[in-house]
Amino acid sequence: MNPPPVFFGAFDRHNLGDILLGSVAAEEIGAGTGVFAGLATRDLTPWGGQRVSTLDSFTTPLTLIHVGGELLDCDAAQAAYMLDEPGLRWRRQAPYVVARHELAPGSEVEFRAVGGVGLAERDEVFRDEVLAALREAGSVSVRDRTTQALLAVAGIDAPLVPDPVTRIGKLFGARIRARIRRRDPYLAVQFAAECGDDATLAAFARGLDRIGLPVVLFRAGAAPWHDALEPYRRLAVRRALPVQVFESLDVWDICSLIAGSSGYIGTSLHGRLVAESFGVPALSLEPQLGAAKKLRAYLATWSPGDAPLEPDAFADGAFVFSAQAPR
Repeated sequence: MNPPPVFFGAFDRHNLGDILLGSVAAEEIGAGTGVFAGLATRDLTPWGGQRVSTLDSFTTPLTLIHVGGELLDCDAAQAAYMLDEPGLRWRRQAPYVVARHELAPGSEVEFRAVGGVGLAERDEVFRDEVLAALREAGSVSVRDRTTQALLAVAGIDAPLVPDPVTRIGKLFGARIRARIRRRDPYLAVQFAAECGDDATLAAFARGLDRIGLPVVLFRAGAAPWHDALEPYRRLAVRRALPVQVFESLDVWDICSLIAGSSGYIGTSLHGRLVAESFGVPALSLEPQLGAAKKLRAYLATWSPGDAPLEPDAFADGAFVFSAQAPR
């Protein structure tokens, strides 16, 4: 018999995509609530997430399933910062990449729909550690052609599969639709805190005014380097049309907000994937032209010809976006 599954990923912090990746992984193998491991012990259940244990707490054989996300190029300093625990240290250069030999004898390792767009920019020691772990794994799949090509150069054959959050509507559609509260037209809008300078906010306000619908601003992540309320509140005063700041961080509330909207606009890849899973029109943004490498790589793979807009292009109406009536 195979060792019991343990899902491993960055759901040890508040981020919409990572939490949903854990939920999808558990649902798809019928694991119920599942067993989840990360880099820190955390309880994200108040926000619809998982109870997460540190990987070091597992001492018996297991099947470690890397659930997806941009795991391959995340370094230790980034991980510690996003966990808001800068003192944390790990033996690995890439802490969210675990090799089979690091686990109890008899363990298995899988990588499912992982990303590593920035892996080529890492130093040789970092890359070698990641590639060695992938070579030990029983299976590896990736979610974008950029990562696939990087691994192919190293002799690793990684099939291309869509991000698992593309299946959120199929797996959890009834649960999410049951939470929809609004039936009037509105845009579900999100952007990372790095977009909070005055010039970018002014451009976003002009672009939203062009579309002409009420806006609900939400956070797709509350961990460091993600989204913040303060720039949302500054954007709200720039618009003549109604703007609501949606403060709930429950991921199922966020999904229902997106699913019930007339359109999604934002910098989050997984915000977009949730929208598309429910047939909601989606438009992606980036803080500067070419900055959103992960998002660009995914769209180039699965939506050729589509790309995120930088602020001035959005403000100038350089896009086709048809918001729809609420369902």
